[in-house]
Amino acid sequence: MAITTYRQTAAPGWATTSVIYQLESAFAQLGWHGGTVSGIVTGLASYSGQTQVGSSSTTFFDARPKSGGTSIGAGDTCSFHVSRSGGNVYRVYVNRGGHGYADGDNLVIDGDAIGGGNDMTVVVQADETSYGSASTFYDKDVTVGSSYPWGVLRIEHDNTKVYGDSYFGFQADGTKLYFSSGTSFYPYDIDATQYNQGRYGNCFRGQQYQEVMHDPTGTANRLSTTSLNNSIDIANFEYASSNSFTLEMNVYRSGIDNNFAVFSFKHPDKSSSSIDDNTYGTFFLHKFSHSLLNFDELSLGSMTYFDPVYRDMSGAHHELHTSLGTGGDSSNDDWMGRQFMMGWNTGSTYYQMNTFLRDYIHATTYPTSRGNDQRRHYYRNNTYSEHSNFRGDLGFTDYTNKSPDVLNHNAVIKGLPLSSHMVPCPYYIPDDFVLIQFDHASPSQNIQQNDTVTISGSEVYTVIDGAYNQTNRTRGILFCARTT
Repeated sequence: MAITTYRQTAAPGWATTSVIYQLESAFAQLGWHGGTVSGIVTGLASYSGQTQVGSSSTTFFDARPKSGGTSIGAGDTCSFHVSRSGGNVYRVYVNRGGHGYADGDNLVIDGDAIGGGNDMTVVVQADETSYGSASTFYDKDVTVGSSYPWGVLRIEHDNTKVYGDSYFGFQADGTKLYFSSGTSFYPYDIDATQYNQGRYGNCFRGQQYQEVMHDPTGTANRLSTTSLNNSIDIANFEYASSNSFTLEMNVYRSGIDNNFAVFSFKHPDKSSSSIDDNTYGTFFLHKFSHSLLNFDELSLGSMTYFDPVYRDMSGAHHELHTSLGTGGDSSNDDWMGRQFMMGWNTGSTYYQMNTFLRDYIHATTYPTSRGNDQRRHYYRNNTYSEHSNFRGDLGFTDYTNKSPDVLNHNAVIKGLPLSSHMVPCPYYIPDDFVLIQFDHASPSQNIQQNDTVTISGSEVYTVIDGAYNQTNRTRGILFCARTT
């Protein structure tokens, strides 16, 4: 089944905000924006009913109400940061803002959620501002001239589930794009740091070490146009070289699974001798279901990407990175227990976890040794070549030692796992996205994104990304999507 393509283009001289607008428009074309919401809880008019429990000082970061409000869906509930001193509740902040609430709603928090004793009733204040739409980000700041513009996408996987919404953050820093994610985002712009308020705006919220790495009511989880927050990124890569060239973002949507789409950045007007000269980051967000993925307990806020830094043209290989939902920087690799992908994570302590899995996408057509712990792609070729094509013709005599032609094999490689390091694999890339190895007799062939590979008249693929050696012959491997 053929894919659908979309293209977002910004003319030379584009501002950094352009990449945020491109992403916003692409998600609108895909229908991935979660729609408009309002009634965000931003403060408490009062709280009452709780009783003293012991004499210790304890903090409960993510206490959700068990009843009250209007018809609030499971995935839309607010939560509260509740602190006890000497066993008594003395401080309450809004953590998750949720949505669908109204001023004066009475919400009941189970005593067990705040250390025991009686239930606590809170009377909330709500912001009736509308956030997000079917065509816009849930929240964004693209102020003209800002250094670090950002946008937040709200995806509804299953809004009947507690963690059925995912929030993805995108922040641009010059020519680099940073990704973050979480189970809740507080979009209220007004900082209100006193007791009974929501504290800092534009922050990811949730339970520390479950959904966020830092205090959810502090500033560490915040997106701001005045500073880059690379302490919460789950991935980052270069999306352009400069604004001197057209910024093109190509989107390739599966015809088999509409929840799968690949995004890739390119300078179409930049001079090139290979794909490495003008093609930048390629990625896809995780948007799938699985029997192990219980959205009442787990969230899905991860992604997979080709980082252009790891495109090795000399060695004819690329690297496919699959984020696990924790920090992208080596210093921000804390355990994020609510993230589904953490089930495949390893580490010696909670603050020394893997941030991503690395799949080496090697071209077997290029003759070099690969580590025996690295991924392989099936390939046979008995055609004579003076440039180290020894497969099937050991003596290069083309007769005595030649393997039968019937053994030649360079099939289109389908059934690609999300990562070959994950057992069981939670998702397989749809079969209209493939890997194609090739060996072209001429050197220095410039194969570009959106070039086509024709298998037959009814089977044509478009190049998205790849890596290839251009010495003596042109040999490599391409990530492609089926267009015919």
